[in-house]
Amino acid sequence: MAQQHSCIFNLLHTPADIADKTVTDGIQTVVSHVFKTPFPFSSFVLSAGFRSPADGWLLLEAQVCVKEKWSGFYKLGLLSGKMKSSFPAQEDAFGRVATDELVLSAPAEAYRYRLKLFGGAEVTSLAVTAVSASFAYDEKSAARLPAGSFEHEVTPISQMEQTHPDRRRICSPTSLCMALNALGIKTALKDFLEEVFDQTAGIFGNWVFNVAAASARGAESYVRRFSALSELKNFVTEDSLVVASTSYNRGELTGAAIEHTPGHLVLIRGWKDGKILVADPAALKKDLVLRAYDAREFAKAWLCNKKGAAYVVRKK
Repeated sequence: MAQQHSCIFNLLHTPADIADKTVTDGIQTVVSHVFKTPFPFSSFVLSAGFRSPADGWLLLEAQVCVKEKWSGFYKLGLLSGKMKSSFPAQEDAFGRVATDELVLSAPAEAYRYRLKLFGGAEVTSLAVTAVSASFAYDEKSAARLPAGSFEHEVTPISQMEQTHPDRRRICSPTSLCMALNALGIKTALKDFLEEVFDQTAGIFGNWVFNVAAASARGAESYVRRFSALSELKNFVTEDSLVVASTSYNRGELTGAAIEHTPGHLVLIRGWKDGKILVADPAALKKDLVLRAYDAREFAKAWLCNKKGAAYVVRKK
């Protein structure tokens, strides 16, 4: 079912969305129907949960339509039981793939996805999120918290206390690891780091791979964009959590674990007294991970600066 606001489009796809299936040389190819969005969009993310034997794999692809002309299919991620990999630069007149996100040169009005599966790989969930080409931020509505208060118990993990040589760059898997553990899916950070590492880009923060790794461990997980803090009422619950992507300059997020960042992920664990409750993995010690940020400042850092990008992680 689609959920959209004036600037954000989210859709969880179902088997009913498939238009065609073929099998050639053991590779199953699945092509979707054409989906038109309620507004022209400028960026697009396709994320999937999957399960597979060690030798199986899943290739995620999508194409877009701009003024009734279709692009070719862009490769958005290769998932397997052994490894995960993004692809070298893909760029043409329609747009480019920025590791895990399709960024368009001109607004598109429709999309279609294609999946290639081999060796017993199965898709367990598939989600699309897109951003309007005319994205606008309404602080008054965006920063409004859900009614009342809520706090999910989270065992803190500091990425800065890890011995990993890239500990400053592992906020994404650390936040997801805390989310999985909080939902009762026991996950060791050391193992999770290996599962999400993008060998092509050399990063741990590929959205597609983090979602796939969480899903492989038994959670329902996907990339979603949010328009308002009030939406958290349905996504931060006893059975669900949200990992949010933030960006802010010095002085823009009071009490932040790091003074400024072009991109940093934190686990949202609730809200109370006008503040967003988070587990911020960038804290120097685990005792400092659990924090409360001003709702208005956090909304700007997440919903405005990062256009609401997040992982949703749920118990199945």
